[in-house]
Amino acid sequence: MRSVDRLRSGDTPFAIYGAQVVAYGAYRAIQRLCGRSPECFIVSDLDNNPKDIENICVCRLDAVPKDMFIIIGVTELLQMEIVSGLQTQGYHNIFALTQHEEYLLMSEYFESIGIFPVASSMGKEDLFDVDLLIYEVCNHNDKILHDHPALQSFETSIQAGASLTGDRIAMLTDDIGENISKKNKQYCEMTATYWVWKNADHEWLGIEHYRRHIMVRPEMLTDKVDVLLPLPYICYPNTMAQFRRFVSESVVRSLFDTLRSLYPERYDDYLKVLYGPYQYTYNILCARRDVFHDYCQWFFGITGYLETMEAWVPEIKDTRALSYVAEVLTSLYFMSNADKLDILHVEKEIYV
Repeated sequence: MRSVDRLRSGDTPFAIYGAQVVAYGAYRAIQRLCGRSPECFIVSDLDNNPKDIENICVCRLDAVPKDMFIIIGVTELLQMEIVSGLQTQGYHNIFALTQHEEYLLMSEYFESIGIFPVASSMGKEDLFDVDLLIYEVCNHNDKILHDHPALQSFETSIQAGASLTGDRIAMLTDDIGENISKKNKQYCEMTATYWVWKNADHEWLGIEHYRRHIMVRPEMLTDKVDVLLPLPYICYPNTMAQFRRFVSESVVRSLFDTLRSLYPERYDDYLKVLYGPYQYTYNILCARRDVFHDYCQWFFGITGYLETMEAWVPEIKDTRALSYVAEVLTSLYFMSNADKLDILHVEKEIYV
């Protein structure tokens, strides 16, 4: 990793552009691996970001010298725009933490503290006969991508929310068989996950998005693995703070009430995860069929209970709040079952 190598080899002052999960993860990793901390975190809008992160100030770009080495720690969807903007304003000593660079950095960091092991590809793919199908979820409102790859033989597209439109962008749609396609505005990609749960029967089942792929190879799927997930983000100060950026307190309280009602014996353990630092995001994964089914049964049992609260929490019915709940629940399921499942982690790739 060029950014880490540069910081390891000298005392160059640096800043991190961003103040959310990508930036915070980069900060934690660089701090441990290099013994270095940034001069500051840079943001474009002070109102929607913390004032400081672990006593390191969060500031606007105009407070940063032009020769500062800047690591861009934001989602790849925004990187090109930010790089262009920095260069226009005279900042050229910059390094974009791409998805691949971030994966390498965070893999090394997690390995150094002994958590979240990564999967490795061993042998040739054609030597492995695995009944695997990963469903790439797409929607008729999706933006056109510039760099979308061809699908692998073990990938197929499924159109989510197909019952809400006459447009067809995939051969497979989530409105056939047992489905909740009509709830797509609430659940987003999870209506496709529901369809896979109820209608697919492969030994290994996966979910990814049209612009976010999970980089699974069949040779990774051995008898020593139950599920493959992307590496988690590190949330500041915790997962619930990240969740609260996207939903109201009414939705948060409803989720807590639901977990307490349905799983009173596990509620305290769930809270430890929710107020911990790690979160699996995007609801992308690849799991053995039995694990996938158990995850879905648990997940949709909880969201089904939340739907009963629509009368006094209209946000659950009228917005995509349940899709944000979905990320929390996906993370909660696998974090809280980490002692029972063999979980390995793989790279994700984002397309723009």
